[in-house]
This record gives sequence, structure tokens and C-alpha cells, in this order.
Amino acid sequence: MLRITVTCIFALVMLLSVFGCQQDSWEASDINLLLDSLEHKFEWVEYRTNQEYWQLYTQGESDSLSFYEQLYNDIVTDNDIFNSLERGKLQLSDEVDLRRWELIHANFVSGRIESDRAIATLRDSLSAININYRATFDGELRTSGDLYSMYRTHPDRQVRQRAFRAYNAVGDEIADGLAQLFRLRNQVARRAGYNNYMGLVFKEQGLDLDEYRALLKRLDSLSIAPYRRVLEGARDRIRPHDLEIWDLAYTYHDVTSRVDRHFPVDSQMLIIKRGLKDLGFVLDKLPIYFDLDSRDGKSQFAYAFPIQPPDDMRVLANLTDGIASTRVLLHEIGHTLHSAFIAQDRPIFRRNLDGCWSEGMAQTIAAFLDDPQWLEKYANMSPSLIDRYIKAKKEHDIIYLRATLNRLYFELEAYSNPNRDLNKLYWNLFEQFMELPRHEEIKPWAATIHYTTHPVYLQNYLYADIIAAQTIQYLSANYDSVIGNPMTKAFIVQNYFRFGSRYDWRELLQRGTEEQLNPDRLIERLGI
Repeated sequence: MLRITVTCIFALVMLLSVFGCQQDSWEASDINLLLDSLEHKFEWVEYRTNQEYWQLYTQGESDSLSFYEQLYNDIVTDNDIFNSLERGKLQLSDEVDLRRWELIHANFVSGRIESDRAIATLRDSLSAININYRATFDGELRTSGDLYSMYRTHPDRQVRQRAFRAYNAVGDEIADGLAQLFRLRNQVARRAGYNNYMGLVFKEQGLDLDEYRALLKRLDSLSIAPYRRVLEGARDRIRPHDLEIWDLAYTYHDVTSRVDRHFPVDSQMLIIKRGLKDLGFVLDKLPIYFDLDSRDGKSQFAYAFPIQPPDDMRVLANLTDGIASTRVLLHEIGHTLHSAFIAQDRPIFRRNLDGCWSEGMAQTIAAFLDDPQWLEKYANMSPSLIDRYIKAKKEHDIIYLRATLNRLYFELEAYSNPNRDLNKLYWNLFEQFMELPRHEEIKPWAATIHYTTHPVYLQNYLYADIIAAQTIQYLSANYDSVIGNPMTKAFIVQNYFRFGSRYDWRELLQRGTEEQLNPDRLIERLGI
């Protein structure tokens, strides 16, 4: 097997090297051959790399990850191949080949940044710290999920505070390194001709930074008054009145504690399987593998791994009791369902899913969990409890939106000027958006793993919420029922999943819901 692998690598390297020596005379067949070669190379390398990442995240170590990452880096950093790719675009006219070119070119642009030796070394070291970190709490090592649940639900305020601090303690370990990572990414992006790293990513994703800023500003303006009413209600429910960040979720404990009893760890998969089966998604008949056991060396976070879509998808999660854990699990399952139903021959269309769209599909599936019919039918919740939960959830969602704005503005400003005091920046924004006391001895921004491993990615969750709200609104308006209706699956698979990345996600959304991306649908759902 090793001999075959090395031979294949050698043959492909020789083939690609030919394009580095091409003259200026190009024909369509030349660029098509290059696209074919790169597409299959990326497929193979990403397949092996995903296997190694699975090993890393499930066992805490990987023997060959660096080897396959280096193979990927060797491709995207080859200037001759990159120049040939850019020059060859002029010879393309076929719609499919132009789409392939866009996706492969985006791989090169982002890959050339993240494969920079200094960036990759620092990123991987910080990521390893985050994956393996276990905070000590009351003499025991605790996972991130345990501490997250504790600081949101424990009745003792001092315990909640200590759990919040422990949850974010990893930030102390990596803050300096993450600040350096922001600067390094900017430096390499500027060498590539961009103002900063965020500008590079937005351009490759086809997103407009000015429109993005306008969206954030609009959501800030619309949500501030409802959020202040939420804070007033929270202060009325807690004593003393000096509300802290670790108090917000707990002010709903009378509702959430009752709801969480319906979602014990050992029932979450059963609830999800039953609900999805009534839609037509039978998990036991799909090529999806689950690793849900908590153990040393396993990542604290939940991830979906598209090892070889649509034939091998995997989900890793550390579950805790409660609906929040169930929602995260259902979200990750949404990713794997998306990959399982892609019906595209070309590997590039099965693997290169835009972050906005990928998260939007997962969030659409996760949104089923908050439907009253789902809660009553599959979680056996009473109508009265469901009514109380839905009301509390609406307030929770406003809190979540304000926290999201805090995180998004932080990353936006951090890449605009990473040389400032990032901890002070974070807490300035925290005061602005959350209107709660600051605690500069804690570094929550550095504990946010996305800034390290998935830079300029968090905005995808905001767009995902818009996509999900728009989709659910359309389904609700056009079908008698969304929950328990196989037509829901038919709509999602036929209009969304099966296309993979064959088309731009905005085109798919407009085809499916008969309107362009519309933030008003999220605003309507939030009631702001």
C-alpha cells in the first residue's frame, strides 16, 4: 500500500510540474487537465488529512497529520502551479469548469496563508493545547462541556463564577500566541495583496465587508432595546441585582432545569433518531459513525468529520445532560446529513462546501429541536412547559445575538489592528454589547477555539441563522407541518443537499425559498 501511495504521489507531482514549465500558449485542454489533476489530488490529500484529524481529535495524537499537511502545503505553495491556474482561467468558458476553478483557486489562496510555516506551527501548537486542555475544578479535571453546563445551571453563584473562570482558563495559556497568530496571518495576507486576512477570506467567499458591517450595525440597533429588557427581567429574578455574565443563563434555571430533565445523555441520540426518522432521515441506514464517549485525550468539542462524503461521515461529541448538548449534537448530525445526500460526481463539489452554507444546513436541521411539535412528540414535554421554554428561548436568542455581535466585532477589529491590546479590545466590546461588568483578568476571546483553528469563520454562524430562519419560514408557509413530514426532507435534499457546492449557496437559497438572503427572516424569528 505504501508503495502504491508513494508512486501515485510521485506521478502526480511530475504531472503538475509539467504545468509549471508551460509556455504562455494555453489551450482549454491544458487548464482542464490541470483542474482534473488538482481536484483529485485535493480529494486524496484531504481524505487522508481528515483521517488524521479524526485520530487527533479522538485520541489526542496523530502520527501522520504533519506528513499529509505538508503534501497539501506543497501543492498550494507551488508558485508555478498557482500562476498556471490563474493564467488558465482565460481559456475557460464551460460553467462547470469555471465553478471548479473558483473552488480550487479559493483552496490555493486560503491554503497559501495557513500553510505558511510560522502560521502552521503556531496554530497547531495552540490547537493542541486547546484540544487537550482540562481545567482543574474542585480538585478534579473537568471538560469544557462540564464547566459550560455548570456555569449556566448551578444554583450556587460562587460555583458558577468559578466554573466560568475555569471554562475560560485555557485563554491564559494561549492568549499571547493567538495575538501573534492574528499578526502573522495579516502579514502573509498583505504579501498576497490584501489589506488584512479578513479581507482576503471575505473576498474568496464572495462576501462584501461593507454589507457585513451594515448587517452587524443593523442587528446591534434592533437588538439593544430588547436586550436591555431581558437584562431588566434577569435582574428582577436574581439577588443581588449586580448581574454578571455567569448569572444570565441561570436566571432561566426554573425553566431550563425542567427542560433539561427531558434530555439526559443516554436519551439524546434516541430523541434525535426518532425525530429524524419521521422526516425520512434514518440514521441507522446512513454511513455515519458516532464517537460520543468522554475520555482522556479526546477533544472537548463537537465536530462533524466528512472523511469521504457521501460514503464515510463521522461525528465526535462530548455530551452532557440537557437540551443544549442535544442541540449541538443535532447540529453536527446536520453536517453529516448534508454530506450524505450530495449527489455530485465531481469530488470538488462533494468536499468544498462553503462555510455559510454548510453551517446553514446544519442549523436548519438543529432548528427542528425548538419546534413545539418536536418537543412534545419526541421529548415528551408538556404543552405548558413548551410554552414557557419557547418564551425563555426567545430571550436566550437575543442574549446569544448580542454575544455573537461581541465575538464578530472582536475578530473584525483584531484583524484590522492586531497590534493593540486585544484583551482590552475584547472587554471594551463586551461592555458595549453585553452591558455587564468587565473582568480583564479573564481572556474569553483566547479560549474561543475558532479564532485559532477556523479563522474568520464565526460570521458563518450568523449567516447560517439567517439561512435557517428563511428556510423554516418558507417550509412553514408552504407545508401543513414541518415536523414529522417527509416532504421536509424532500425539500431540503432536492433543493439544497444534493447539489453540494456545484452552485453558489446564494443561488441555491434563492431557488429554494424564492427570495435572496433576507436578514428580515431572522429578525422576525427573534421578534426584535
